Amino acid sequence: MKATMLKQSFAIAAFTLAATSSAYAGGFVDLLDTGARTPGSTNNTGTDAFYLGANLPSTWTLQATQTSTVYSPVNSAAVGSFIDSVWLDSATNSYIIGSYFQLDNNTNGITEINSIVRTGFADYAGTLSASWVYASDVYGSAPADGYRLRDPARSDYIASYNAGTAATGAYFDADKVAIRTDVSIGEDNPNSGLYLISFSANNYSYEWVSNAVHIVQGASANEGGRIRQDMWLSGFAVTQVPEAETYAMFMAGLGLMGAVVRRRKSA
Repeated sequence: MKATMLKQSFAIAAFTLAATSSAYAGGFVDLLDTGARTPGSTNNTGTDAFYLGANLPSTWTLQATQTSTVYSPVNSAAVGSFIDSVWLDSATNSYIIGSYFQLDNNTNGITEINSIVRTGFADYAGTLSASWVYASDVYGSAPADGYRLRDPARSDYIASYNAGTAATGAYFDADKVAIRTDVSIGEDNPNSGLYLISFSANNYSYEWVSNAVHIVQGASANEGGRIRQDMWLSGFAVTQVPEAETYAMFMAGLGLMGAVVRRRKSA
């Protein structure tokens, strides 16, 4: 889907962050580096390995947040909103990118969201970890509860997943993390949870880029002949920070080039 088929509206979100807490039911789980779905998610927060807890840890500091209005690729009508946020965890020196989607209407060709795929991890050499919380515990405007994070994988959206095929590494995509969800107004799940992906801040940071988030409505003959729809949004992605030695060499090179230019001008 070309970017021109998706209009976007951005604004710095004014949200009330919930009080922090040290209570955890689960925590961050390292993602499998094979493209297979990482196990551990359940529909019970008491046993869900990915469920972080009622509130965000007190060591997290919000760095940036953006809201995107999501438009249907069918008729360009607004169908929902997407919030992208970044925190820095001082306890682990890690950045955490959070994804949250809310479906506001289902009358414009978008009736359900089945996957949120984040891109921008191709240059990251470390291990990615995933977790989630209820968005209502973080964003004051979010509806209560929200659909849990399910089976995150280092892959793109896979319509017909096969565990045997996944075991061969056929689904692996170093640039992407696919998160299964089931956002549907008709099924009383109008919004997702806040899906969190953690990566090390050592030599890495984040940047706002186009087409960083791929939102997928899967096709389903069992649900009124729903057809697949793909929506692309800008979002935060990982960026490398030059090591001190590399940065020093770069600055020295610029200084040398400047000296050459000045010498030629004075000649």
